[in-house]
Amino acid sequence: MATTQVAVCNRALSKLGSARITDISEDSRQARALSACWDHVRDLVLRSFRWQFALKRAQLAASATAPAFGFKNQFVLPSDFLQVDFVGDYGPTVNVAFYESQESVDYTIEGNVILTNFSAPLNLRYIAQVTDPGQWDISFAEVMACKLAMELAEEITQSSEKRQLAAAEYKAAVLSAMKANAVGRAPVTLPDQKWIIGRL
Repeated sequence: MATTQVAVCNRALSKLGSARITDISEDSRQARALSACWDHVRDLVLRSFRWQFALKRAQLAASATAPAFGFKNQFVLPSDFLQVDFVGDYGPTVNVAFYESQESVDYTIEGNVILTNFSAPLNLRYIAQVTDPGQWDISFAEVMACKLAMELAEEITQSSEKRQLAAAEYKAAVLSAMKANAVGRAPVTLPDQKWIIGRL
């Protein structure tokens, strides 16, 4: 059964011992509080971890306007972009020729663009803004509910103790998601560090 916004909201409210809602747009104190923070909390939780269900790939065309300096190309980020996961064809590398005098920077994000020397099209893997709860992993839905409960505990219950309990549940839910592989990454071979290159 697909997750719904109301289900996640009521999961959060049940953790606080609060009355449930039938719709987030209804005229109740709980619904108004949830509606006010829903988008912010969702994007915050999505950005905080590498959720497998939110990973997305794109090939970006170069902008007609080149960067003023420092890089050769710039690429406009997708409208649903939240957090970069991987850019280009390879992982970050060390500039062997100049490692003693400068760092090697493959790309940088400024505003809504990526600046890089990579040529077009630019391969990008990123955390996307997944707004439909029906597409969420069940572990994310639980983490989201815990985060909402933590954020709204004092406003709804006027209890700092409830907030502490919700914070503990949030941490436990994140750990559970990691164990379930909802959050994580496949083994990655890291580039050689400068002290290794110095022995070449």
